[in-house]
Formats: sequence, C-alpha cells, structure tokens
Amino acid sequence: QLLSSLVRVTGEFELQKTTLAAMLGDLNKAEPVITRIQGLAVESPFQFKELTTYAKQLSAFSVPAEELYETTKMLADISAGLGVGMDRIVLAYGQVRSAAFLRGQEVRQFTEAGIHLLQELADRFTALEGRAVSTADVFERISKRMVTFKDVSAVFKSMTDEGGTFYNMQEE
Repeated sequence: QLLSSLVRVTGEFELQKTTLAAMLGDLNKAEPVITRIQGLAVESPFQFKELTTYAKQLSAFSVPAEELYETTKMLADISAGLGVGMDRIVLAYGQVRSAAFLRGQEVRQFTEAGIHLLQELADRFTALEGRAVSTADVFERISKRMVTFKDVSAVFKSMTDEGGTFYNMQEE
C-alpha cells in the first residue's frame, strides 16, 4: 500500500509539473514552482493538487512564472486566514489582473470573501498621498478606473507581510 501511495504521489507530481510546464511554455520555469508548491502543501491546510490547480489558474490570468509561487502563497495565506475558499479569491484577483484595474464586481467578490479592500485601499492611498482618503473617495476612484492592479497587488502583499492583517491573525 505504501508503494502504491508513493507511485500515485509521484505520478501526480509529474502530471502537475507537465501541465504547468505546458501552460508556462517551459519545463525549467515549472519545476521550481511545483517543488515550492509541494513544500507549501506540507505546511498549509491545502493539498498539493489544490495548490497546483490554483497556480495554473493564476498562470492563465497571466501571472508570470517568477511571481507564481509567491502569488499562490499570498492568496493561500489570505484564504486560510479568512477560512474562505481560495478559488473565490483567485478568481477575483485574476479578474483584476486581467482588467488591469479594479472594478465594482471584484470589490463585491472580495467583500463577500471577507476582505475589506476598500478600507485597505483607503489606508494605502492615505499613506501614499499624506492626506486622509476615505472609502467613498476610493469608490469614486474605482468608478473612474483609477485603482490599478498594482494598487490591489500592493494591498494584498501588505496584508500578508509581517505586520499585515493576515500575518497578525496567524500569530494569534
């Protein structure tokens, strides 16, 4: 049974590596990503197959190979911290990336997943501009397509960096 299990795991690893390599167009780019995701599966509540599926989805949303592991880990941390399905977060994040700016639809998806993106963006813009920026101001910027993917990505990174919202949740 142990041998059968080992063969199954090895086969799954190779299948996922080959699939990701096909999506990225390069086996040399896929191998380190898959290896790191395998390590993440050991220390996270997610299974290897789930994480590789999410990484492939992110790749389909044009997340570059060099950012694929970090983005997958970041979204996994947020998903685990909120106790919400990672598929919802990956979809909304990918949609923002594809559109290059934040739309109301994604704000709603993030809010339904428990991510207070409007407030996080207001805090970011307040710090960047040195003046108070309200959530209403952020919503107006969204309606004018002035909130870019870069802004959303920076907020997500700050939420999971040391001292960020979800980092602190995991420490408690």
